[in-house]
Amino acid sequence: MSIIFADTGCDIPQDIIEKYDIKIIPMPVTVDNDTYDKGEIPLKEFYGRMRKGADVKTSSLNPHYYIETFEPYLKNGEDIIYIHFSSGVSGTFNFLKQAIEQLKEEYKDRQIDAIDTLNLTTGAGMLAYEVAKRNKQGMPHKELVNWANQNKTSYPVFFFVDNLNYLKKGGRIGAATAVIGTMLQIKPLIHVAQSGKLNVIDKAMGKKKAMASLVKYIEKYGKDVAEHPVIIMHADDEQGAEELKKMILEALGPLKIRIVMVGTTIGTHAGPGTLAVVFHGSQLVMDEK
Repeated sequence: MSIIFADTGCDIPQDIIEKYDIKIIPMPVTVDNDTYDKGEIPLKEFYGRMRKGADVKTSSLNPHYYIETFEPYLKNGEDIIYIHFSSGVSGTFNFLKQAIEQLKEEYKDRQIDAIDTLNLTTGAGMLAYEVAKRNKQGMPHKELVNWANQNKTSYPVFFFVDNLNYLKKGGRIGAATAVIGTMLQIKPLIHVAQSGKLNVIDKAMGKKKAMASLVKYIEKYGKDVAEHPVIIMHADDEQGAEELKKMILEALGPLKIRIVMVGTTIGTHAGPGTLAVVFHGSQLVMDEK
């Protein structure tokens, strides 16, 4: 078997991590002057501090970090597959590639592959889960890599944010749009396109209509959704997640639905109150705006 790595940008539930032995690399996050490089801040505390106005930011890992992390496994004669969240929103993937190039020079008999999921949160995490499951079932390394690359667009992510200022901070919208949109309760509906970048595909007036739009996206773009879990992601909005679950069940009938909290890596840029759906289907091919 290969060793399967993923990162905190993939938001994989802990029980899946443990069951399929997925190695998680934490992406550092800074809250005001406190830096957490091992994911040690509780999510409730993280979002609570954000709501109180804390300055939050993420930082990239350098190639040396990846080399130090992978080397013990390579020295032990094991192969590695890393499932990484989208290079379209983070430069970290380039540092990972640099590390792998160096390691391949030294460990020429080992297989080291990085999969750019071109996706975020549990959309990327579902790919890691599927790869880890097949790994445990005995699928060879090269077949795992091929399968991952062929299926990485099969878990689309649609979401909306509660506070537009976090998108403004990340350069996704202008300051005036953020102010006016917040005042009018306009919710941009955002999709992670096949390019791995974020696209605003629609707008809704208010949270209820935005949630109804998420349900419609499952209906429109879902494929065999009764056979795969639908994931509801929330950034510290359990009530909203439960309400969205009810809406999905009313519209689509009995489905396997799982509610997962957005971690610090994605939550830093989306902000508290974000709601998202992840399901088996098709990502849209769109030009970036």
